[in-house]
Amino acid sequence: MPESHSPPSLTLEQFRARLDTLGAPKRFAIAVSGGRDSMALMRLCAAHTAASGAEILAFTVDHSLRAAAADEAAQVKRWCADAGLAHETLRWTGTKPSTGLQAAARHARYRLLAQAANAAGCDALLTAHTLDDQAETIFMRLARGAGVDGLAAMRAETLIAAGAGAPIRLLRPMLEFSRAAGTQYLAALDQPYVDDPSNDDPTFERVRVRGLLAALAEQDILNADALCATGRKLDGAAHRLRAQEDKLFNTCGGVFYRWGGASLCRWDDSQPGAGGLARRLIYACGGGEHLPDEDAAARAVSEAAAGRAATLGGALIKRWKDQLWFLREPAGLTGRTGIPAAGRVALHGPLLWDDRYILRPQGDTADCEIGALGEAGLSENQQLFQGPPEALAALPGVYQRGVLIGAPTLPFTPPCGVSAEALIEERYRRRIVRFS
Repeated sequence: MPESHSPPSLTLEQFRARLDTLGAPKRFAIAVSGGRDSMALMRLCAAHTAASGAEILAFTVDHSLRAAAADEAAQVKRWCADAGLAHETLRWTGTKPSTGLQAAARHARYRLLAQAANAAGCDALLTAHTLDDQAETIFMRLARGAGVDGLAAMRAETLIAAGAGAPIRLLRPMLEFSRAAGTQYLAALDQPYVDDPSNDDPTFERVRVRGLLAALAEQDILNADALCATGRKLDGAAHRLRAQEDKLFNTCGGVFYRWGGASLCRWDDSQPGAGGLARRLIYACGGGEHLPDEDAAARAVSEAAAGRAATLGGALIKRWKDQLWFLREPAGLTGRTGIPAAGRVALHGPLLWDDRYILRPQGDTADCEIGALGEAGLSENQQLFQGPPEALAALPGVYQRGVLIGAPTLPFTPPCGVSAEALIEERYRRRIVRFS
């Protein structure tokens, strides 16, 4: 039998103990899809409100992907009202992508939830992820050859944000409880729930993994408890590895620059943590959604350290003035080397640009747009910029009626009414997940 610990039964007392451990605030939001896990969370939170006086707001996201979704959201609203909780339905509007629909729906869901929770003045957002969700996530990442950081899987607390919005605490108080425990809790209350047909659709990877894990557990080969126990151990290992990488960054004379790049004075790929540091720096500067492969990242940095510029994950790594630099690859924004140029974006409010900057209007920004400086930036400002010229081309410029009027990340021509925050350290430390 695989090594494991027995997951606890789900009671209000145990749930409230988890809330105390997580430091749940007095006012928070919960995500309620209507499925069994989220309905268990809703009923537990309703009981918690009655016992503690906490203010809780329930949100349901209607992705508008199924004909029944609107009716299901309305039913959830009635269930929440019966339990004494305020409820709001959030709708994902606009054109849906033809590929990567599930990933896009997830991004939209968290973006809408974070926006709504912030707007309502909530101090945290709670989701109903269970021990089974954790095990399935670890198993799927294992199948993809994930490393230590990936196999650590979901944490009980993280920070998320909607684009340029303020981060909010995302809490998962049910990670230690099984799906079966939640179902039993609902049965004791005679509480119905929605059965999403996609939960039985074998075209989805998670559905296939769920069935496989059930079969493995029946054979005493592998179960959710054992997978989650491994995940907890790997989470501790991941923390130790990140500390090792941070120490190496300092040892190598690492510097982050307010214009969004980083440099190292030296590089030694034989040092412990070198591969992990390489992938984190590439991710931080490249603007991509995922960390690159560790071996590929180490090779790219070693190649650049030897004097041959390398590109990976949207980043350019090169030697310049006796230092090793990590920059955004200009081709991804300016249209060079056959890649379509990124268009300009109107600046009507706080804007997350290229996942690397937050731009905030602070005055009259009528008719202003944000776009890469590109060749105009190189020709007009290279003499004034202290970093590699390629970095300048990939910085955000402010255009008014089509004319470049300044670059908020540079010290020379700050445009009136626009400020910028480079997110390189935030991305390097991966403390906030931003959904745009």
